Amino acid sequence: MFHARVTRGVMRSNSSKHLLLVFSLFLCLMLPRLAARGNEEQPIQQERVRIVSLSPNVTETLYALGAGSLLVGRSDYCNYPDEATALPSVGTLYNPSLEMLLSLEPTLVISSAFVPDQFLGAVQKAGIEVLALQTQQDFQGTYTLIREIANRVNKQAEAELMILSMQNDVRTTVQKAELLPKPTVYVVLDFGSFDSSATKDTFLSEMVGLAGGINIADDAQNWTYSKELLMAHDPEVLLLSPRWGETGEQTLKEFTTAKPYADLSGSIRLFDADLISRQGPRSAKALAELFELIHQEMAQ
Repeated sequence: MFHARVTRGVMRSNSSKHLLLVFSLFLCLMLPRLAARGNEEQPIQQERVRIVSLSPNVTETLYALGAGSLLVGRSDYCNYPDEATALPSVGTLYNPSLEMLLSLEPTLVISSAFVPDQFLGAVQKAGIEVLALQTQQDFQGTYTLIREIANRVNKQAEAELMILSMQNDVRTTVQKAELLPKPTVYVVLDFGSFDSSATKDTFLSEMVGLAGGINIADDAQNWTYSKELLMAHDPEVLLLSPRWGETGEQTLKEFTTAKPYADLSGSIRLFDADLISRQGPRSAKALAELFELIHQEMAQ
């Protein structure tokens, strides 16, 4: 009798151990599958975000972060990288089409400088989230812009790696610039009836300083400059941006034959406005290019 009870007790104990072993094996097999399924769901949730970018630097940043697939629309000026031009355009920065934008059914619209507040308000009234980035006051704003966009598309790690690389490149350029003389510089963004330049309150003004130049437009604000001040300063280096839809040669001819610009004595150098005047992931490269332009004679 006692032997039978002991046997039954041992059998029960063995059965319990067997069930525990089976359950443990089940968990070992199923947990990786459940985890994998959870990971697979993340891109699906991300794909639900439909973004229209109203600014070229925003478009560049999204592609650089690996989130270009979330874009469903762009502005006319969003031409980098090349694949961005395949997206439907909603118009210019200054006069985008609300009807076209709404037809793309975005869940998020991102803009930086120069997009009218009235337009962004109309987008919000239509029930669409708007991220309006105003970071163009200084170069550090470039990193803020990248981080803000990265937060919306779950690309924070990619953003930090990008920023670290940019900061290293910027440091290299600044160290080289500190060893050279500092010529006076004027950035010609537009001219004629309206003169636009990199004034004191802009990231581009700070870039001129970082690249080893003295920006004469630091005595003005809001990207606007006067012909009288330009002629009075007569800077050593004039960096000329080709006008929209024109070649560099066409813009150079207009500038050098029009009064009063024809009377300036400084050296005129064409620059890639898409690279240098856009605040975003290529800004460190733009700073290096700006350094080469300002110190062109030294490089030769």
